[in-house]
Amino acid sequence: MKFRFWQKTYLFTLSLVLLAIYSGIIFVGWQNWQQMLESEIEKAKSEQDFIAQNVVKDLTATNKDSEVKPDALFRSYGNYYAHDGLFTRFDYDGKTLFSNLPALDNIGSLMPKEEGAQLWTTERVDGRLYVIVSSRISDNQQSGVLVCTRSLSEMTTTWGDMKNSLLVGSFVVSVLLTIGLYFVLRSLSKPLERLAGSANRFAQGDFSERAKVSGHDEVRDLARGFNAMADTAVQNMNELQQVAEKNSRMAADLSHEIRTPLTAIQGYAEYMRIAELTEDEQGSSLDYIIDESARLRKISQRMLQLASLDHDAIELIPINLQDIVQRAILSVQTDANKTSPIIVPDPIPEVKIACDDILMESLLINLFDNAIRACKDCPDGGSIKLQATLLGDNVILKIIDSGRGMSAEELRRLGEPFYRVDTSRSRKSGGTGLGVSLCYKIAAIHKADLSYASTPGEGTIATLTFTGRQ
Repeated sequence: MKFRFWQKTYLFTLSLVLLAIYSGIIFVGWQNWQQMLESEIEKAKSEQDFIAQNVVKDLTATNKDSEVKPDALFRSYGNYYAHDGLFTRFDYDGKTLFSNLPALDNIGSLMPKEEGAQLWTTERVDGRLYVIVSSRISDNQQSGVLVCTRSLSEMTTTWGDMKNSLLVGSFVVSVLLTIGLYFVLRSLSKPLERLAGSANRFAQGDFSERAKVSGHDEVRDLARGFNAMADTAVQNMNELQQVAEKNSRMAADLSHEIRTPLTAIQGYAEYMRIAELTEDEQGSSLDYIIDESARLRKISQRMLQLASLDHDAIELIPINLQDIVQRAILSVQTDANKTSPIIVPDPIPEVKIACDDILMESLLINLFDNAIRACKDCPDGGSIKLQATLLGDNVILKIIDSGRGMSAEELRRLGEPFYRVDTSRSRKSGGTGLGVSLCYKIAAIHKADLSYASTPGEGTIATLTFTGRQ
């Protein structure tokens, strides 16, 4: 039979308490018995000493009056005290002159050798307990022994009544304690059982389950801890689910992205193999295959960059901001000259920021590329400006373009892998939909804040804020 925790606690606690109660009762009863017995023995010793003194006086007087014999004297004492429940034996001049004692086994050991010595013992005869006291008596002519015995029946009866009362009282206390302890431990175990039930329901998939918090004890703390753990677990599961959904969507988008160029490459390759093409048609087909192959390479490179940023440790060192910005502008200036040049109206501050120069240059190049693409369809070629300002310890870079702009929905989805604001134009210009995601990753690694503000038809502002310059 398997016991629950509260049942084990109940049985163990009850056993200990009952053991303590009955041990205490036994000890108290034994002490009371010893005290009562000692009291009766002292009383018997006092009575025997009193009788011995009187007998000695009467023996001395008897010796002067020859008409009174010692045996008559002893008989009168014996008969007198027998009415009071005290039995005597008088040995005088080596003879037993009177005895009304019950049949005692230890009487021979109670014959004092020295005058004034008093011996005592207890003995049970026919189920009755007796106390026996003896001492030597002398009248200066002859000597003898006086033995007195008294039944302790009254004391044993009193003790029996007391023992019965103790047993009945202890039984009643035990029953009340057993019942009370049961209800106390049962009530204490109820919150734990409710908490266990909540944990089981949570484990079975009911993630809305929470433990009831009440009281001011450890169970309340345990319930709070369980609820906090459940909240954290649900939050982690939601985050994992979001990551899983994001990865699933990213895998689907990746599959879609690579299927288009692969289909085009395969189609043009088969077309070139089976069709008789002119040199111009062959060149055009090869150019398309090369462009789509380059786009596939860009997609793979971006994916590798995103994956490496999640796992590689990046060392940040202080680097001059002006150098990084100038290198990034030079990298994209050729493309920008085809549309709109990048204008820097104000000098870039001479400050250093903690960064990885290659990653930071890649971040700025991506931001410039996005601005250049946004301005390609502008009738006037559009404009791109770079503003760099200091605000306290913060360094703020703003890339402002006058391109097509974005709606609120497009801004909300900006940064999702493979999401492109204008799918057709981005595909034509070689966009992969991974550039902004990469920008956000690089900014997060550098503990910088990247934000966008845009109005459709009016342009976009990309703001990069570095907190704490070197």
